[in-house]
Amino acid sequence: MKQTVYKIIYVILIIALIVTVALLINKEITSRKNEDLNQQVISEFNNSVNTDNMQNVKLNGYDVIGKVHIPKINIEYPILNIETSNPEETKTPMKYGIVKYWGGNVNDYGNLSIAGHNNHNGTMFGKTKELAIDDIVELTDLTNRTIQYKIYNIFVTDPNDVSILKTENENVREVTLITCTNGNKERLILKAREF
Repeated sequence: MKQTVYKIIYVILIIALIVTVALLINKEITSRKNEDLNQQVISEFNNSVNTDNMQNVKLNGYDVIGKVHIPKINIEYPILNIETSNPEETKTPMKYGIVKYWGGNVNDYGNLSIAGHNNHNGTMFGKTKELAIDDIVELTDLTNRTIQYKIYNIFVTDPNDVSILKTENENVREVTLITCTNGNKERLILKAREF
């Protein structure tokens, strides 16, 4: 009887291991496909500079309103526009890329907040924890204007903290990078200003 129980436990553990490995492989394949798609969209965005086509670049049906480039951690992603004030509705487009979470247009005065997943493989905003005060964030808008922003504040906060969206000075261009941390229990916030 004990041997039968051990065999059943053994089979269950083997099945659980196989399922776990399959899920991890699927997640990695999906991540690679997503990265390839983002790079194709960045290429399309860059190639449509100074043309009317720049206004029509899309990623999985979402309008691309600009791009974010952070040289220190070697990331470059399109910024997706989502027309919602409901944080729950940002989850689907965030599977695909960096999203405009709050604010005006890219490179407008005021605070533009953009959010991205903190992927363990370093994609999206997975490497933002490596950034420090005075590091540079570059945003390019639909007119192909690139503005550099210097990080001036980095902190962790509660996911429900909406004060991070506040514009401190309407006459200054700001960008707030938002990503999850601590097992999605908190948010890593990086604030930068044009310099």
